[in-house]
Amino acid sequence: MNYDLPPPNEAQIRWMERLLQPWNWLTEPVYLSTYNIPKDGPVLFVGNHSLMGGLDVPLLALHLYQEHDIFLRILVDHAHFKLPLLRDFLARLGEVEGTPENALALMRQKQYLLVYPGGAREAFKQKGEAYQLLWRNHLGFARLAIAAGCPIVPLATVGAEECYDIVLDREELLQTPLGQIMERFRLRKDLLPPLVKGLGPSFLPKPQRFYFKFGRPIDSRPFAELGEEAGPLALRDQVKLALEKEIAELQEYRKIDPKKEFWRRILPF
Repeated sequence: MNYDLPPPNEAQIRWMERLLQPWNWLTEPVYLSTYNIPKDGPVLFVGNHSLMGGLDVPLLALHLYQEHDIFLRILVDHAHFKLPLLRDFLARLGEVEGTPENALALMRQKQYLLVYPGGAREAFKQKGEAYQLLWRNHLGFARLAIAAGCPIVPLATVGAEECYDIVLDREELLQTPLGQIMERFRLRKDLLPPLVKGLGPSFLPKPQRFYFKFGRPIDSRPFAELGEEAGPLALRDQVKLALEKEIAELQEYRKIDPKKEFWRRILPF
């Protein structure tokens, strides 16, 4: 694993800007409370996964690099790294297979990491689960922060969740012949995405405005004194409460945003 991956050069940044410019224009992201971003690493951002995942992260990563000189490393599901071409592409973007060893090595390099404890389960939500944190019993990020002695910054995202509407969720799809195929080949059911639609009946995402809010850093060091089991559990619960609060505040902010609708953003007045 290439822990010392250098930040992108100017040519790569320009390429990313050109690639993302249309999507950045369509979504016109808002970044709030950036003063909560620590000046020095290591830092662990903990976020909520939007439906289908991936629509908001590239814009966030580019913004952090351009405005805060932060080369964000993103911990992703192991399944992504089982495909050679995808694995190489993700690695070049700074994404890292989400193993404890990889994460701790990056922390020791004083880097900035982003993790979604809900993983694929949270990205591939079922109907009625919008903005829910589906972390189950995942404590890995809390153990990592305690081991590294680094702060956790809750990172709320609102907007990308509404880019798609769920037509059939995982449980409904598993009732079709597809479910029998997955059972036969013992495929991971949590990696089965819902059937969604965006603009009209298409898969093109709706141009929702994206909102990001950085919460107050949570010091992980005091939790080390609570023990190997109680410490991570208490830290996980505190981070979850903090992130839920940031999400709720961001949703309220969106309600009063005069430019939350796409048509208002493109008007010249």
